[in-house]
Amino acid sequence: MAAVRHDGPVRRRRLPRRPALRAGLFCVVLAAPLALGADLRDLPAPIRVSVQGRPTMVAAGTTLGALLRELDLAPQPGRLLSVTGRVLDRRADPGRILVNGAPASPRTPLAGGDSVAVVDGVDRVEGTRRETRILPGRQLHDPAFTLELSRLREIRTVGAVSGELVGVRYEPLGGSMRPRAVALTFDDGPWPGTTLRIVRTLRRMHVQATFFMVGYLMERYPEIVERVARAGMTIGTHSWSHPWRVPFTELRPHRIETEVRRPAELLAERFGIEAALFRPPGGSFDPFVIRTAREAGMRVVHWSVDPHDYRTDRPAEIAREVLARVRRGSIVLLHDGGGDGEATLRALPRIIRGIRRMGLDLIAIPG
Repeated sequence: MAAVRHDGPVRRRRLPRRPALRAGLFCVVLAAPLALGADLRDLPAPIRVSVQGRPTMVAAGTTLGALLRELDLAPQPGRLLSVTGRVLDRRADPGRILVNGAPASPRTPLAGGDSVAVVDGVDRVEGTRRETRILPGRQLHDPAFTLELSRLREIRTVGAVSGELVGVRYEPLGGSMRPRAVALTFDDGPWPGTTLRIVRTLRRMHVQATFFMVGYLMERYPEIVERVARAGMTIGTHSWSHPWRVPFTELRPHRIETEVRRPAELLAERFGIEAALFRPPGGSFDPFVIRTAREAGMRVVHWSVDPHDYRTDRPAEIAREVLARVRRGSIVLLHDGGGDGEATLRALPRIIRGIRRMGLDLIAIPG
């Protein structure tokens, strides 16, 4: 049988589409949204809860933890602070999450109408404790109003966690002793034209005294400070700038610390003198001043006799006021600076002779 030859391209025959397949696809497309709608109708309705006082819609079955993660909510922790304000623990109080006013676990499922509150932690200051010790030997009181010597109990109030010093006070124990002596003290120097004249009088009459000097004046007149020290006088500090418009205790704590520490540092660094005595301007002190002076290595010194020598130009009046009030152990307040000290200078020999006639010695205040 002869073969059939085709000289042109072979064309394939197109088959007609099947109506059954088109009908099946249509049914699938039509059924998909119907099935999805059925699933949506099966989901539970969302619930309304209150979060920080605001209504919020959440899916049924949502747990407290899931809600907090979704809204990025967490309490801010409260810190534990030292008695001086230093942070001891940044997460001392982690705060709380409350559901309907009560603490709840993150796994707690929420129900419609629940109220969720995020409560931040609270900063708090550490408590305090007391530390006591008996100081060795007999010492001047702190603050010292006289030359009285006693056994002293030191009572320190410190932070219960940090140990930072809050305040310190001293209680005398048992009997006390007042030496047969009087201390002459001079405030507000070094002062040109007055301080060295007073020192010459003291040396001529073989008297040791105590000079409470102002920091900025020591910086301005260093040669006077050196000559007072070479004369064998005791030098204490009397603040840096002698603030007087506001009581010393009412200054800001940082200012008080500067006023106490800076002149003591100047004495040590420039003159090689370790100050052991501090007299606050106007005699204004409180536990914070005492503590600050103690931390700087000094005790607070007040006075028991004040003739107000800066208010008068009558030497006889100054001497009479001192001698009428001076007693065994007295600390006498006089001034070598802050103004015209001529009346004080002229009254000084009478004061010294009168005290000696009472059988009392004249000494510098011991450190």
